[in-house]
Amino acid sequence: MKDCLSVRISGVWRCLAVGHRGQPSFCHKRECKFKTAKESPKMKKKLFLMMLVAMAMSAFAQSKNFEPEFIGQVVVINADSTTTLLQKEQTSIKSSSSKFGMIPIPGTGFLDKTKVNLTVKGAESKTVLPKGRLTFVIKTGDNKKDPKDVFGIFQFEVKKSKRQYQLAEAGVLSGVKSTMTFNTVPSEAKKYGEDCYLVVIENAEPGQYAIITTDISQVSTFGVR
Repeated sequence: MKDCLSVRISGVWRCLAVGHRGQPSFCHKRECKFKTAKESPKMKKKLFLMMLVAMAMSAFAQSKNFEPEFIGQVVVINADSTTTLLQKEQTSIKSSSSKFGMIPIPGTGFLDKTKVNLTVKGAESKTVLPKGRLTFVIKTGDNKKDPKDVFGIFQFEVKKSKRQYQLAEAGVLSGVKSTMTFNTVPSEAKKYGEDCYLVVIENAEPGQYAIITTDISQVSTFGVR
């Protein structure tokens, strides 16, 4: 059953039906015997309260701001519309060689086994997110540039008590092979506000990840399970 109330819209009286869940809609039934506001003060009050709720919800949606406070910070937008600030962790650049890396081989010289890695202590990030679609807001101070030139998202390789990301591989025979790119995780980015980017990873798989901006000495990390 629906309760009806007549309202005046652009000089025309219309019948407004209010459903059992409080959702308003126009009633088109010819046989509807609606009451005027004077005849139904309870309905008038009900309609007024619905209008107040709708206005409050609209104001809340417009005032919601997901921007981090400082440049270089990254937040993830949770399913309940709250945000979580990603932890920043210090990085170090280390090189490693296999135990055969400096043994001369007749006719070939030295073996090519030296690697340069960006390393973070600890096997896991303190921020753990569910796999699937993830949405981030990255504050860069300016969002006029191509996002790929401003920040990068990459996945770590976990080695015992550390996470590492290979930057380059060097050797006497092959020279230096650089992998100096931090955009290895597919994502979509668009402008958000005046100095942020809204970034979406559609299908994040389990693993350890990092988001890097302009400072290579620290990264914002998160894990996916």
